[in-house]
Amino acid sequence: MDTTNQKPWHGIGVEVDANFSSREMLYKAKLDWEVSKIPSQRPKSYGNQETMRFFKGFFEAGEADIETIGSLDGARILWGLARLNLDFTLGGEDKVKGYVLLASRNESREKIEVLFITVRESCHNMLPIASKAKPHIKNIFRRTFNPSFPFMNQKPQNFDDEMNKKVAAMVKLGREAISNFATDAQRLADKKVDTPIAWQYMFNVFQPETIKNIPSIGEKEVAELAEKNTKLAIETLSQVSEQHPGEMTAWGLLNAVTHIIDHRLGSNQDSRLRQAWFGSNAKLKTRALELALAI
Repeated sequence: MDTTNQKPWHGIGVEVDANFSSREMLYKAKLDWEVSKIPSQRPKSYGNQETMRFFKGFFEAGEADIETIGSLDGARILWGLARLNLDFTLGGEDKVKGYVLLASRNESREKIEVLFITVRESCHNMLPIASKAKPHIKNIFRRTFNPSFPFMNQKPQNFDDEMNKKVAAMVKLGREAISNFATDAQRLADKKVDTPIAWQYMFNVFQPETIKNIPSIGEKEVAELAEKNTKLAIETLSQVSEQHPGEMTAWGLLNAVTHIIDHRLGSNQDSRLRQAWFGSNAKLKTRALELALAI
């Protein structure tokens, strides 16, 4: 597998300091256009600024360390990513980090989506982690547009006790889900697989209706039947086998899938990230995890 030090959001998100004000974060990410100028094609609101203030409040209430902010789809989507400081290591050196992701995908910035993900440090593969936490929360800082200066109050606006408790409860559920996943990940890392099982897994992930009995056919037939994404996954898996003979595991199968989704599918980085977090590829990753656990 081609390891990379580039995170899946490389070139899209920017690293920020938790001590930055919301406006400083937006300025660094070049998303402060609602203050500096308000083009006619943009929604006339405080959307980005108010949303970033909400992100800061949420992360602080959840005791998560904000790390990166960015936008997608022409700034329609605003997102922020924070470390949960809930990491685990497999096999002594395969480190996986836990994150909470906030995203606003509508121009009104009224609803904030909450996702919990893990990121594998060696290749920066991402995996969505299902939790019992509500998948969204209302942006309580949203305001209507005022055309006169000052456009917004620069003072931090803190959550009240009720909101702090709500956020803390949501993040607690996310942490519990990641902790449970760590146990599953160790089980996958301990599960050795052979080539026929690996082939069957990749077909089941990407084209489940194509073939039912991989062990009965040879490598030539597999190559002929495999579609583009299946071939990419099998090639990635072959690289792992060459680098680590005899160490092919269910964890390796899962990471071969997440690797090609995050780093090789899609026409550009923006598209890859959107699909990995919110689109069909996010569902594909969930399917890949379920199938790996079923091996």
